[in-house]
Amino acid sequence: MGRRRWLAAGNFHFPGKPPLLQNAMAIVASETYTSTSAPIQYAAITAFQDYPDIDEYLRHSRRILKALGNYVFGRLAAKKVTMPAPKGAFYLFPNFNFYRDKLKAKGILTSFELCETLLKEIGVAILPGTDFGRQPEELTCRIAYVDFDGEMVLESAMNKYKNELLSDDFILNNCRKMVEAVTKLEEWLDSL
Repeated sequence: MGRRRWLAAGNFHFPGKPPLLQNAMAIVASETYTSTSAPIQYAAITAFQDYPDIDEYLRHSRRILKALGNYVFGRLAAKKVTMPAPKGAFYLFPNFNFYRDKLKAKGILTSFELCETLLKEIGVAILPGTDFGRQPEELTCRIAYVDFDGEMVLESAMNKYKNELLSDDFILNNCRKMVEAVTKLEEWLDSL
């Protein structure tokens, strides 16, 4: 049996040594005598090469997500929903604690109940904070702001708004589903 196969099979026995040491030695040996497969190495080389078309695509994608994240953040923050400002992702993690008493009056005590109610009452789907390790009684959720026609929005950003800052007007004209969802959420919060 070759060295790699012997190691991969877990053929380690160190008489008188505790299993913890054996496991540690197995990890070290595995990292020492194995390597990333050739296809993955070639893929990595390709991924790190410069491709102007891909770079341009990524630049505009970042512009779109930044503008949309700032738009959703601003609208929810104006309603006293607290959350970290977006810094490069495609989602927000809002906390609806400001509305705790009003939500409690509606029988909503957990983030799951909040998300379930929003889906049933206004058709807005967000994920409860419990899905991300938060306590059930925290009124935190995750909102992904990616419900838009990516091809159409990207084309608009790359052509019509190529060198312009993507403003709220861009969002209103190109990301209507997201605008509608945020508006429904604002109206729902106002109705509490």
